[in-house]
Order: sequence, then structure tokens, then C-alpha cells
Amino acid sequence: MRILQLHCDNIEYNPIKKEISAAEDIDPKPKRFEEIVVAFVAVEEDDDKIVAANAILQIKDSMKKIGCQKLLLYPYAHLSSTLASPNTALSILKEMESLASDLEIYRAPFGWTKSYKLQVKGHPLAENSKVITKESVEDSSSTALKTESKIKSFWHIMTTDGKMHDIGSFNFSKHKNLEVLAKYEAAKKRSVDEPPPHVRLMKKMAIADYEPASDSGNMRFYPNGRLIKSLIEHYVNEKVHEYGGLEVETPIMYDSHHPSLESYFNRFPARQYNINSEGKHLILRFAACFGQFLMATDFQLSYKTMPLKLYELTRYSFRR
Repeated sequence: MRILQLHCDNIEYNPIKKEISAAEDIDPKPKRFEEIVVAFVAVEEDDDKIVAANAILQIKDSMKKIGCQKLLLYPYAHLSSTLASPNTALSILKEMESLASDLEIYRAPFGWTKSYKLQVKGHPLAENSKVITKESVEDSSSTALKTESKIKSFWHIMTTDGKMHDIGSFNFSKHKNLEVLAKYEAAKKRSVDEPPPHVRLMKKMAIADYEPASDSGNMRFYPNGRLIKSLIEHYVNEKVHEYGGLEVETPIMYDSHHPSLESYFNRFPARQYNINSEGKHLILRFAACFGQFLMATDFQLSYKTMPLKLYELTRYSFRR
């Protein structure tokens, strides 16, 4: 299954005519929705109810991050060349609709030619694509994800004397900025109503921008931005070398079932990009520290080389 997911200010569509014989029988009236997540869905061969359930889980997870409770499922065959049969596709879409019944859920008619117009919001999580397969279902049900929802958080303020104070009873009268930060962190709300000021500035000054042809959050750096980055990298390298650090370089992908890494990867499942290659499940690294640990295990060390100060200035780490 392939999904193009958009967080929209609004979308309106108008069913024009039936495109296939299996098209739904509907009253072809124009529809308009405000403040909604639109999921353009292509159901593929071999997709089943398990894939549908995993797709809805992933959609709900991303909707929670942006603080939206309205979802429109929009059949969109143009995302794939290996489509399921019309009857199967409609059945899967109805299953997804049923699984999302706890949301304010809508579904565009299946099998119709439709005109549509939409306006996408301008924030980093407004646009993303998903590929849902049977193989990805197992990945999504890792122990870390299952237990994450059971975690109960406790919030405290540590004062300069080392004492801990419950956030609810702490006196913020002389710490207004800290109060704003504490409430923001405790609320765990990461939705955005408008792009942060730095997004406008980085574009205006030709430093960087989001790359629409990539996944959410991935950026392209213009010459000004690349110069700034290179100067910062040079400064950091210079200071770490002065400290005695030894720079290394490690791979950007690892076997997810490596005995030294599997439990570590399972602690951060939401961050991962996954690749299947010749029967091996690989993960694009979201940090570089484990590559340095793997490298250090092959070193012959003695007390004369301690402390060993390895570092990598990672330019390519991948976090979803």
C-alpha cells in the first residue's frame, strides 16, 4: 500500500462520472472539508486487513503529532503500478475507514473520476509518504512501541541547590520563561499552527529549505548554508582535535538483527528508516555512536591508550 498524506487547510472534490464498473453508487455531490488530514491511498496486490490496520496505526500516529482528528481517505490509484483488484481495494478502504472510527473519518467515493482542489499547510509534518507492506507490520509491533504507550511521566523542577520539586507545586513567579518551557514539555503537544520564524529566515537568506522530493524534515542547503555548515564543522573539528579526539567514519546502514545492535534499535523504533536488501533487513542510522563502539571492539587497547576519544562528525543520520 502506498499513501501520500497531506495536512490541509481545506480540500474540496466533485465526483464527475464513474470510471470503472465496480465504482460505488453514490449521490455525486461536491464535498468540502476544513482542517483535515488527507490520505491519498493506493491499495496494492497482496494488501490485506493486516496491512490496512498497520496503515491506520501509522496515520493515527502522525496525526497525533500534528494535533488533528479529522481524516479523509481518498482512493488514488496513480501512486502505484501494481494495484489490487477493484473489489479488493474497496474492501481494504472500507476496512481502514472502520478502523479509524474513533476519528472524524470521511472517505471519498471509489471508482469515480473526481476534480479536486486543496490547500496544504506549511509546516514540516504537513506532507509525507508511506509505503506499507506485510514486512513492515512486524517492524511496527516492536516491544518498544507496545510499551511506550504505557509509560507514565513525572515532571519535576530541580533547583540550583539540587532539590527536586513537583511541577504542580513549584513557584514560577520568578521564573516565567521556565514556566512556559515546563508547560510546553509536560503537554507533549508538538503540533504547529504556523511555521516557526527560523523557517522564513532560512529561506529568505538562502541558507536552507525543506526538500519536497524527500521525506518530511529532510533539507537542502544552498551555497550560503553549505558555507555556514562547513565553517561550523571546521571549528568543531579544530576544538575536538585540541581535546585529543580522533575522527572516524562509519557506515550509514546496519543489519537490524546484528547481535550487538538489535536491542538498541528496538528502543527507538519510531526514528528508523528501513531497507530490505537480499533478505537482510537494514536500518539507516539515526546516530553514529554505535558505529564507533563496533569499531572500538576490534582495537587492541591498553591503559596507555586510555581514555580513548573517538568521534564522528556525522553528516548523514536519518530520523523520521
